[in-house]
Amino acid sequence: MKNFLYNLLLGGTLTFGVASCMEVDNFDAPSECLTGSIIDVTTGQNILADQAEARVRIWEKSYSLNPSPQDIPVKQDGTYNNTKLFAGTYDVVAEGPWWPVDTLRNVPVGGKVTRNFEVTPYLKITDFSAILDGDTLRVEGRLAAPPIPSYNADRGDVMPQIMDVRCFISSIQFCGNANHLDAYYNLEVNKVKKTVINVRKAWSNISDGVEGSDGLTHSKDTYKFAVWAKPGYTFFVRMGARVDDTFQMYNYSDIVKIEVPQ
Repeated sequence: MKNFLYNLLLGGTLTFGVASCMEVDNFDAPSECLTGSIIDVTTGQNILADQAEARVRIWEKSYSLNPSPQDIPVKQDGTYNNTKLFAGTYDVVAEGPWWPVDTLRNVPVGGKVTRNFEVTPYLKITDFSAILDGDTLRVEGRLAAPPIPSYNADRGDVMPQIMDVRCFISSIQFCGNANHLDAYYNLEVNKVKKTVINVRKAWSNISDGVEGSDGLTHSKDTYKFAVWAKPGYTFFVRMGARVDDTFQMYNYSDIVKIEVPQ
């Protein structure tokens, strides 16, 4: 009898526990939206980015005094978008290959909220071209640097060291450091020539220090790449260059589509 009563009580406890676990969560799923653009102040247009390389970092301050950061990737078109946030207040900052920008404090998020960031890129790719020459894709361009934003110059900041200049090739419209044909480079090692030029120099050592009519200071040299173009394929090509800052992300040229005849 004791065993019967014990088993009955145990069964009832387990049933209650299972039923408790099966209770419906009555909290609404997050549905607020934070969106915007990263705008290049030198052009007034969205920054030239690679898919999910740069980011907008947010902290939900209404939830905790010391919240963990959440990252919203910046898309290739220079926009960002998150439609699954809880309503509240957030600190928001854009992080990428540009001079640091101020963090927006206590941004109220409810419904759809748009916050744009105006940024000054470290570098720009100028005189960029990608031309098919027989079975060789010839890619070239120069580097240029916008003036340092005044609030950074006042703080005594200088341009970080230039790390490298690179030619990126992709088989899809997304092209850059996060999206390129590593397998193509590796399999055709005897035909694909160097696609990375290591610089490792201060900006003052690769530029003449003279501001051009476009307001930019240009590099002395043109950076050139010659890459085998596989017949019958379509490629998307661009150039990028980066500096040795915290993030080491690339500033990019536009993307050029190249169709190689069979």
